Amino acid sequence: TVFKKIRFRYIFILYAIIVSACVFNIYPAEDDWGYCAPSKGGNILARIIPHGTTWRPIDRLYSYVIGFVPSLFPYLNHAIVITGHLILCVVLFMLLKNLTKKHSSILLGTLFFCLSPAIFLTVSQSDYINQVWAMVMGISSSYCFFSYMSSRNNRIKYCAGWLLLALMASLFKDNGIVWFTVPVLVHAVYKFSSTDQKITTIIKNHILYFLIGCAGMFVYLFMRFSLAGGNALSDNIVWGVYTPVIEGRVQADYKIHLSLLNILRNYLCSVGQAVTSIDSLAFFLKPRNYLILSITASVSVIFLIDVFRGIIRIFKEHRRLFFSLLLFFICALYVAAPYMIMNHITDAMAYEMTFAFAIFLGIVSDNNSSRFRTLVITLMFVCMIFVNGHKFLTIYKYTHDVDNFLTEHKNDFKNTPSKIFVYFVEDIPPEGYAVYIHPVGHGLGEGNAFKSLWNWEPEVKINKLKNFDQNTFKSDSLPEYDTVLVLTQSGNLKILRN
Repeated sequence: TVFKKIRFRYIFILYAIIVSACVFNIYPAEDDWGYCAPSKGGNILARIIPHGTTWRPIDRLYSYVIGFVPSLFPYLNHAIVITGHLILCVVLFMLLKNLTKKHSSILLGTLFFCLSPAIFLTVSQSDYINQVWAMVMGISSSYCFFSYMSSRNNRIKYCAGWLLLALMASLFKDNGIVWFTVPVLVHAVYKFSSTDQKITTIIKNHILYFLIGCAGMFVYLFMRFSLAGGNALSDNIVWGVYTPVIEGRVQADYKIHLSLLNILRNYLCSVGQAVTSIDSLAFFLKPRNYLILSITASVSVIFLIDVFRGIIRIFKEHRRLFFSLLLFFICALYVAAPYMIMNHITDAMAYEMTFAFAIFLGIVSDNNSSRFRTLVITLMFVCMIFVNGHKFLTIYKYTHDVDNFLTEHKNDFKNTPSKIFVYFVEDIPPEGYAVYIHPVGHGLGEGNAFKSLWNWEPEVKINKLKNFDQNTFKSDSLPEYDTVLVLTQSGNLKILRN
């Protein structure tokens, strides 16, 4: 037993070293220049007031703090993201240790989460502090609720911890709101699986706590929309069976799309990313590599067939466990629900679903073992490592191209700017896949990246245009800006005044 524990520690340390070495070599790009990037000046109170569709006050406060030491960006961001991710890896290991009997099942579930290509984007980007730590807070709130239900002492402390940590999860990222009620639902599923109580009795014992959680959600939403003012909720909802995007890409991405087809599509993509090792880059990036795509897809299909065989075996031999897993899967879908009502989802939105599937996989494999299964899992892990390597090399090159652009053009500015006006011309569509490869202009945050050249001191104002006519620019226009430039989506820079 001691040997097995030491072996896992070594695997964990090696994993942490490799992840850190890779992530710290990825430079900022796209949203990294906005979310959780250094920001100087301004009113602290104004930072925590909701603006637009999203409300992430901790992001804004973090930007204010790191604004005092901007040289730490993006390294401190990466360190915080990696720390949160490693905490979740340890939590997953401990959960599986309590839920399963075999060491191989514990290791399988943990490694699946660690190696899954679905988590790569979340762990590698400097602006995903909010997502990782929203989940850390959510898992911690679940621990408090479980402790509350099993303890006779300090119950008020645990109850307060559950609600306060759920609120912290919500303040890290909007989807954290589900953690007000997720701990109650998961505890009910746990009781169903570990006791002989009837489902009606379990519901009766948990209904009050579920209502308390709903009250917590209401308090958060009241804060959110009261501070935003106006018609903040109705202005951000789009109804319909299917709603075409007409409001503009960024704005429409984060509107709430209550569209049945849109929700089903998002769930299919999210679950598919979480349970497979398919190399999505081989499909979305041109030229498409159908050989890699077919190999990773075939291995994933064989893996899922083996998992399904394990589920059938559980259904035949452990009926109550089967329904417990089904209920747990529904809880996982609920955790992902805030993402599913968005028009635009990315790889990163499968992070929580992958964590849940890793638990699911560990429990299923605890009741199913064979040489064939060992071979399939080995092939699956090989594919995962390969796909992660492909994603790393792609995003490494892309972000370094963005950084090289900034370095090469810094000397084009004769004077240090204090206020910059950017005409951002969308001369080509932002084709690509997630943040793995987009046009350079897109990678520059449409101009926000220029702040990093001068210690984040300049103010940047961006005006998006479909085309730019030099004749419309006059030497006496925009006198409040000492620097005016044109940046195109394709990566061309023209300095009009400096």
